[in-house]
Amino acid sequence: MSKEEYLAELQEIIEDKMYIGNSIEDLESETSQNMWSISMSQQLANEFTTVDEIKDFLCKVINKRSEQLSESNSKNGMIFYLWFDKLSGRLRFNLISDIHLKLPFKCEIQTIEVIDSIINEFLTYPYHDGIPFEEATDEDDENEVTKDATALHVFLYPIENFRKAKG
Repeated sequence: MSKEEYLAELQEIIEDKMYIGNSIEDLESETSQNMWSISMSQQLANEFTTVDEIKDFLCKVINKRSEQLSESNSKNGMIFYLWFDKLSGRLRFNLISDIHLKLPFKCEIQTIEVIDSIINEFLTYPYHDGIPFEEATDEDDENEVTKDATALHVFLYPIENFRKAKG
């Protein structure tokens, strides 16, 4: 698959509908229905020389969700958040209502101000085709395990509901 074909297939994610909860009890529904992820082969990842095309795709996702929010009856805003899941090799993103006090992670997180660093980490990941068994089971490299135990980097972007702002 070429980079152009891959980017064309991502259009489906842009057009997807999001679920907007009305209360704190809707968190589980929001997290399960509003999660998307992308992955690619190592060969395809090598075709991306900058973060710009993936960043443009994510901006289109945010803009479309903002439109959906403004067309809804909800008075809540939404929080778009993105992270790179190293274990699966996937760039994941989700939306939850801004009524929630924290993101639904059970690990320590560190919020990142600029989306580019997470996209770059995804694109330069050397294991898009899978982690070799030898590296996944190498017990001699304890320093690597310690490095990977740091906080999960997450990019946050609040999507304001203009209906809420007006009134």
